[in-house]
Amino acid sequence: MATTRDAAPTANFFDPLAHVPDGAALRAARDAGDPTAALAVIRGMIVPDDIAAALWALADTSAGVTDEAQQLTAAIEAADDGTPLARTLRAIRYVTVGWAIRSHARAEHVSAGQFEQFHDWLRRAERVLFDVCSEHPDYVPAWEPRITTARGLQLGHGEARRRYDRLAALDPQVFAAQQVYHQQILPKWSGSWEEASRFVEECAAAAAPGSLGSALVADHAIERWLDGEKKVPSAMVDRVREAAAATVLHPDHVRTAATATAHTNFALFFTIAKAPVDAWPHFEALGSSPVEGMWSYYDLRAEVPYQVQRDLAAKAAAKASARPGVPA
Repeated sequence: MATTRDAAPTANFFDPLAHVPDGAALRAARDAGDPTAALAVIRGMIVPDDIAAALWALADTSAGVTDEAQQLTAAIEAADDGTPLARTLRAIRYVTVGWAIRSHARAEHVSAGQFEQFHDWLRRAERVLFDVCSEHPDYVPAWEPRITTARGLQLGHGEARRRYDRLAALDPQVFAAQQVYHQQILPKWSGSWEEASRFVEECAAAAAPGSLGSALVADHAIERWLDGEKKVPSAMVDRVREAAAATVLHPDHVRTAATATAHTNFALFFTIAKAPVDAWPHFEALGSSPVEGMWSYYDLRAEVPYQVQRDLAAKAAAKASARPGVPA
């Protein structure tokens, strides 16, 4: 996923597989360079957000043009047995290689040569995904990366929206797809705040109780902050509190890999809003297995501020719970 800045690697601290089902088995397969074994694990998953998290985590290892990266690309290609899952992993691998070459910098800081290679890799991914979606139009995991390739190849908001709508018609609660399409329509990708705000409210309005659709409001508020709105309005803090209560803190919420992403972004929002007591339940839910989410937007070496802010939130929450009249 493209960010506003070129983030430094934080993989040793943030584990993208920590909250994925059978994450330990996937991690072992990834570390062994065995995509075939990893695919066998993913085939047992049924939740699209879990599948998306697993595929991107596996594909994003050793991205770029190093020898190690080329070996992983070759291994993923060799593991392609023609199934939709294996082909989707191959396509996502092409996307991550291309984006590593492009970097996550703003377009004005990317060279023509980088763009040429970036688009070449994305076109490879697009061809694979087009075939998968043509042959298996109901295969949700292939539609989500097609929203990303539409953005990278500058196919336009209309085409990206068409792809999102195809996915949403199959499953309207895929948080990873909502996050990716939200990126597409932000001003930094030639969208607008108005369009992005409408989409955030659309997702919230359509969300089932306890599902993650309303959590997108935290992502949107963080993006506004990154764009220069450094003072978070109190009304926005209230809105994000409501979103947290309706999603990850709701009694009907069913945890998926996307739950951890939502928690970490809620924690980040309440950090920048200077509301550490509100941030604490989200830090606490992640425990000793944090995920990166949007923290690399906040700081290039996000593990340091994450730990600092987590400690501050824990102390603030403990102090608040000790006050008379405040339940522990």
